[in-house]
Amino acid sequence: MIDTGAGRTEVGKRILKLVSKWRIRHHLRSIQLIVAHSHAHGDHIAGDSQFAGLRDVTLVLPNLASVTSFFRFTRWPEEIVTLDLGSRVLDVIPIPGHEATSLAFYDRESALLLTGDTLYPGRLYISDQAAYVRSIARLVEFTRDKFVAHILGTHIENTRTPYLDYPIGTRYQPDEHVLELGRGQLIELNEALAEMRGSLVRRVMRDFTISPSFNCQRFLEDRYAFTKSI
Repeated sequence: MIDTGAGRTEVGKRILKLVSKWRIRHHLRSIQLIVAHSHAHGDHIAGDSQFAGLRDVTLVLPNLASVTSFFRFTRWPEEIVTLDLGSRVLDVIPIPGHEATSLAFYDRESALLLTGDTLYPGRLYISDQAAYVRSIARLVEFTRDKFVAHILGTHIENTRTPYLDYPIGTRYQPDEHVLELGRGQLIELNEALAEMRGSLVRRVMRDFTISPSFNCQRFLEDRYAFTKSI
């Protein structure tokens, strides 16, 4: 499981019920659930307490020491590691820049690339510009020889109209962009960052907006508070 949400839902109860059904269907006495995160912002970790201390649940705490230890990184963030789930392998790619512990996950079976808040159809908030530029380049290089069915982030802020997002704080988005992006948008982002030559500025793209911000953390705290209120 990746991310536990912004709270106000019984995410633990629902997920454990699904795990139990899967275990019974496959005639297993137990199965281990790993709960990890795309990054450590509040709207992605607020449900962690619903999993802490539970039997057959490993909760990877949202800090760099725990992340590097659990996934066995020895050269963060340059190293890409794998997580073997038995019959399914995930590639785990460090992508700090939005947040210091940001990770991408590539599922070799489904060819899905999960990018958290680093790339999605919306405003891409960047707290560490140099790290973010390197992380996007790392994703481009990683996917160079791989099939990518979809890139899935964790928010939708754009409308279906190119270059147009919803205002901050919008609760009702009847004409929102689809969640899935493709490798083409990843390459487009990488090229735009390269053109800025290390000094990132706000740029509205067709499917997302590059939004470097000196007050990134404050905004994200406000967004977490807003999400909890919905």
